[in-house]
This record gives sequence, structure tokens and C-alpha cells, in this order.
Amino acid sequence: MAKKMSVQFKDQELKYIRSFYEQERFQLLSRLQHVDQVLSRLSGGQGAITDGRGSMDIPVVTNAAPLPKRKPGRPRKEPVEAEAKAAVKKAGRPKKRGPKSVWGNFILRRLRQCDRPLSYAELVRDAMVMHNLPATKEKNAKASILNAAFRLRTHLSKVDTVGLPGKKERFLVLSSWMVEGGGLKPSYEKAFLAAAQTPMDDRGRKPRRPSAASRAEAKVKARLEPAPAVAERASAATKAAAKPVAKKAAAKPAAKKPAAKPAVKQPAAKKPAVQEAAVAEAVAG
Repeated sequence: MAKKMSVQFKDQELKYIRSFYEQERFQLLSRLQHVDQVLSRLSGGQGAITDGRGSMDIPVVTNAAPLPKRKPGRPRKEPVEAEAKAAVKKAGRPKKRGPKSVWGNFILRRLRQCDRPLSYAELVRDAMVMHNLPATKEKNAKASILNAAFRLRTHLSKVDTVGLPGKKERFLVLSSWMVEGGGLKPSYEKAFLAAAQTPMDDRGRKPRRPSAASRAEAKVKARLEPAPAVAERASAATKAAAKPVAKKAAAKPAAKKPAAKPAVKQPAAKKPAVQEAAVAEAVAG
């Protein structure tokens, strides 16, 4: 048989316990009152609704505008979901490439024309001369040639660089000029040593200004030249087109040829003597 346990509290503990449960009873009554008020309002009453924790009234909107009805269609996406989907789509979309650079073809063509290793400074000088670029565009041309040479060397393996030990100047060479061991072919090795020991102004074949630039070079020139030069050239072309075309002289009528003279009739050929004698005998008989 279980023993009965007598629980004893101190006066301080009893005071605390009584206060706690009185507070709980008050909260429960407030919640019950809140439930009754909501049920009364739902049944058509007009009484105020408290928050269930005291006597504070909650404002009730009686003339609220009805929510607009949505048209049938695809459900509206949540903002977070839409932003995440847009970010994934943007990250996966490949970037649109710009116009193809003509400087790579310029480097390859210049190496084949000179048929010897060329330094970066020589290529920049040739580009400025052959494309008729102003001095203000020298930095842009240098950056374009360096980028094109880097792409030809690392990605396409069409060119390589060589240099003398202890010197900073580097020369570009075609990959076909190299041997398997990593050096240059004898003829190009000789040309490289001669060029490396010669000042740049005295080196090999210098560029000439072309009489008519190719289509690719014309595009580069039009893209790099300043806007006033383009406007001036366009106005000159407009003036040239406005001039009237000179009329050609009327063609002279062709001279009449004299009428051909009638052919002279030749006398009839005489009959042979034997035939005449036979005719005479026939008549006499």
C-alpha cells in the first residue's frame, strides 16, 4: 500500500503559485471572451472584438473594397521563385560574341609577306602605316595586336615567340618555321639573329601604304577614325554625287558608201571553127 505524501510549501512559494494561476485564469477568460466576440460578429452582431489578451479593441473595416478577380491563366509565380529562375537562365545563356577581329589575320599576313620574325613594335608600326591610323590610336592598335597575338599563340597555336637571352624584346614567328626540338629552322634562325641585332628602323621590308585598302582594313579604319573625319568624307562624297554627269556627244551618222557599179558584160564566147563547118554542110545538103 502506497504511502501518502504530504507536500508542504513555504509562504513565499504559495504566494508565487497563487499569483501564477490567477494570471493563467485571467488569460483563459480573455481568450474565451475573444472567441465569443468573434462568433457573435460572424452571426451578425456589431460588438467590438478584443485581441484575447486584454481589453484593447481591434479596428474592423466594414466597407472594404472587394479583391479584384484574376483572369484564368497560368498561376502567378512567387517573387523569390521568379528571381531565382531568371538568375539561372541568365547564367546559362552564352554571351554574344562581337565582330571577328581582323588583327589576327593581319599578323599572319604580315609574317608571310616579310618571311622573317617580326617584333611587336614592328607590327604596331606596320599597323599604323597600313591602316592610316592617327598617332592618338597607337595605344588601341598596340592593345589589339597584343590580344590577337596571345589568342593565336595560346588558343590556335599558329604563332610562337622567340627572343635572345637577356633581352626583353620578343619576336613573333609562324609555327611552321619551328622544328620539333623547339628552335627555328636554319634560314629563319639566321634572319632572326640579323633582325635582333639591327635597329628597328633599319630592319627588312617596310610597309607601303596601299593604293586601295581591302574590305577588312577599311572596316577597321572606319571604326577607329574619329567622327569628324567620317563626316568630312561623307560630305565630300555627297558633293561629288551632286555634280551633273557630262553629256556625251551625239554619234555622227555613218557615211554612205557609193553604189556599186554594174558589172561589164563580157562578149559571148565564139563557137569553135569545127562546129561552124558542120553547121554549114548541114544547111547546104
